[in-house]
Amino acid sequence: MNYWAFTVTEKKNVDGENLKAEDIFNQRISDKFWGLGERTPNRRSLRRGDRVVFYVGWPLMRFAAMATLASDSFSLTNGQKDMYGHGKLFYRADYGVRLENIKEFDNQRPVKELVPSLKFIENKESWFVYFQGGIRQLSEDDFLTIVGWRSLPVTEPRISDDTVISESQFALETHLEEFLVRNWKHIDFGADLILYAMDEQSGRQFPAGAWSIDFLCTDKSSGDFVVIELKRGRSSDSAVGQVLRYIGWVNENLAKPGQNTRGIIIAKEVDDALRYAIKGLANVRVLTYRVDFKLSAFER
Repeated sequence: MNYWAFTVTEKKNVDGENLKAEDIFNQRISDKFWGLGERTPNRRSLRRGDRVVFYVGWPLMRFAAMATLASDSFSLTNGQKDMYGHGKLFYRADYGVRLENIKEFDNQRPVKELVPSLKFIENKESWFVYFQGGIRQLSEDDFLTIVGWRSLPVTEPRISDDTVISESQFALETHLEEFLVRNWKHIDFGADLILYAMDEQSGRQFPAGAWSIDFLCTDKSSGDFVVIELKRGRSSDSAVGQVLRYIGWVNENLAKPGQNTRGIIIAKEVDDALRYAIKGLANVRVLTYRVDFKLSAFER
């Protein structure tokens, strides 16, 4: 059994009107059905018996309900498209799953209260990017935290030796992701990289099964996929292993015949462990960054 978060957000100028996230959620819950697109990430992995929580985006930004999937993801007939479409193009889905055992929360849980405790959200300051694209796989721990069956920790969780970094380094790497997004066109990655997009899911924090790829891109020249991961204080072995895992996932789930996948690790510096870990890996590169700090005299 797997655990999922289904996200619904406001849709502007659809069928000539703005559809509120809460109204979309209420309609789908009333139908006991959730519509999916052909390219919705993780669509093919949904199975009957899986558990799901529903996140309703702005302005509520709350987890509103939980349910059990009553079917695998399936292709709708024309009759089913009409039935679940309610005369609106937006609701007329090509794929979907049926829902059962739906329980709406008496006290909906604001996402901002849960972010510090949710493991799938690695970059806490940019938590919102993890709710793109419609479906995100959760760990059992995160699912139990969201539905309130596991209390939030009173103290900060213990951090393993592999992930211990200074507060200043942590702050730097937390903002590095945002810096890369804002300055993407001016950064030399060694190739002209374009952030991948799939329906409403951008290439930033792209869902890869139970994991999230920091940046999933395509090479404009070759068309190949490129996985970019920020080292973020992980051990060198862990960072390299993670990139190789994502390369394997992309090759199996997204890449077309003849389309290759390579990886880039962005790190503050390269130690011996990282140097040896990538030795012999022709499809993985390491790029380092530096922060320039300059003082200018104040002109009186």
